[in-house]
Amino acid sequence: MLDFNSPLGQVIERRLRQEQIIWLTTIDARATPQPRPVWFHWDGETALIFSQAEAAKLRHIARNPRVALNFNTDAEGGQVGVLIGEARLLQEPLDPKRLEAYLAKYARGIRDLEMTPESMLSEYRAVLLVTPLALRGF
Repeated sequence: MLDFNSPLGQVIERRLRQEQIIWLTTIDARATPQPRPVWFHWDGETALIFSQAEAAKLRHIARNPRVALNFNTDAEGGQVGVLIGEARLLQEPLDPKRLEAYLAKYARGIRDLEMTPESMLSEYRAVLLVTPLALRGF
């Protein structure tokens, strides 16, 4: 587990709890990084990310589970936060409390997409868990 006691660790942990968007970078079959913004839920150990079942990121992760998560910077290019870790497709049922927390976090975003929680979960039925192993930033 990462040490979130350093000043940088504290900033990254706060952002994991508060940010709406994080960038997930996977590596495609040509070894090219493929970043994309995603919604996520942080539980203190893993980032939960929903995906469409046919999304390229799932094929990338099946080949190479090493991923990066990073935040947007501030307007001057500061507040850099990057997490390096491993992703896996969740095979077991998702904890209902965690699902509830995710849906609460993104209730407005789901409505803005003109979806319901049920339709969102039907469309984005693949569940990824990213376990960070290292962090860096400034």
